[in-house]
Amino acid sequence: MPHNSLEISIILASCRLELDNSLDSIFKKNSNNINWEILIQTGYEHGVNSLLCNSLLKVKTEYIPEQIYHASIAHLKQQQETNQQLSDQLVYILNVLKDKNIDTISFKGPTLAISAYKQLKFRSFRDLDFLIHESDIQQCLDTLRELGYVHNWDLTPRQWQEFINYAGEDILFGEGVPIEPHWAFAPSTLALNIDYEGIWKRAIHIEFNGQSLRSLSTEDNLIILCVHGCKEEWTKLKWVVDVSEFIRSHPEMDWELIFRLTTSQGLARIVNIGLALSHKLVQAPIPNIALEWMSKDKFAAKWTEQLADNFFITNNTDLDIWKPGKFHWSMRERLIDRLRYFFQTISQPRVQYFADIKLPDKLFFLYWPYKLLHDFIVLPVWIFIKKFR
Repeated sequence: MPHNSLEISIILASCRLELDNSLDSIFKKNSNNINWEILIQTGYEHGVNSLLCNSLLKVKTEYIPEQIYHASIAHLKQQQETNQQLSDQLVYILNVLKDKNIDTISFKGPTLAISAYKQLKFRSFRDLDFLIHESDIQQCLDTLRELGYVHNWDLTPRQWQEFINYAGEDILFGEGVPIEPHWAFAPSTLALNIDYEGIWKRAIHIEFNGQSLRSLSTEDNLIILCVHGCKEEWTKLKWVVDVSEFIRSHPEMDWELIFRLTTSQGLARIVNIGLALSHKLVQAPIPNIALEWMSKDKFAAKWTEQLADNFFITNNTDLDIWKPGKFHWSMRERLIDRLRYFFQTISQPRVQYFADIKLPDKLFFLYWPYKLLHDFIVLPVWIFIKKFR
């Protein structure tokens, strides 16, 4: 455990809406030894400060400094106001797209705050995500441009097509927070075989902010939360808690359907890791049927232990460029998906290369050798030199 294990214990005990006795017990034994600066900073770094503040307000006031108590009230009030503004922004954008006959599915962000935490103030988010059909990309971006939302890319037609094939999303900036229209849940390099047609068919309508919005089905929502966490290598506790609180909020979850969907799409290990990590860190209420299913994947159990053991260890000197690749390779249980991941990773040029060197479309093929040179020769040499400095 890191040296600030007391503060981490408080964070982990606070990351749920329904508290047990563990938090009171920690404060009763250690209230005079808490480093409040580390506690608050860790909460911010992992995106769970709202849950931390909510939990601190439930602890006996004799254990909480008056300044921290009042700051927690102020933080939750500000988070509610900010998230309400972002919810209004999301609904407005989706309504404009709807008027243009562009279908959307809202996920993560404010809709997840309501579906998993029941109140907007308990989850922070810095952008607004929604899924669109790939066939609607250009019309969607044109419509958003009319609303004042633009991206930072300046790409040739060939580069733009490659960006669409790779990214799965665009990031647009304008009034409010950035918005992210997705046509895929992960970059093509991860080679995820997600059944998007089935996701659109299973999508449901929810009441949100006085509007009816299309959202992911309960089962797809849980799967995509795990996909997102694995894509980001589970580096923030917020994503672990999302899984836990979503399960708590949906006891009617059809686990048999989840097993079938993840197995058929090659996403079983990804979901296993997400479930196991949330169970280990924040005691997610995983039903026995799911625990039995998870226990069959030894690789998932191994990665869960490794992720949990190193979750709060920040090593700024870790310059292993192969580390993400090792994890993304291992999180796939099917050989064909691993081979697709390997091929996509070594062959897919990205926007950063287009910014590095400006090539006309007729010379686009030169980006492939440039990528190999950059990723597998220049970058490793630079990392090697930096380590020894």
